[in-house]
Amino acid sequence: MPRPEHIAELPSPFRWRPGPITDSIDMEFVLQEIDPGLRAQVMAATFENVAAVHRTRAEGAAKIAGILAAAAKRG
Repeated sequence: MPRPEHIAELPSPFRWRPGPITDSIDMEFVLQEIDPGLRAQVMAATFENVAAVHRTRAEGAAKIAGILAAAAKRG
């Protein structure tokens, strides 16, 4: 894992720290106006999509870690 002093050496997409911005449909006034069954489906879809984003980011991070580890071994 790169130490904080080495973060500046990484390309800019890898220096940005906050997580993904998700704009889920969680506005209470919208969800209160729809059928409870439909509301549950909307909430489930939202959680599935957020989970997919996190899985994708984790896979990308694992690939980056592998690349950096291989580069470190080569010297």
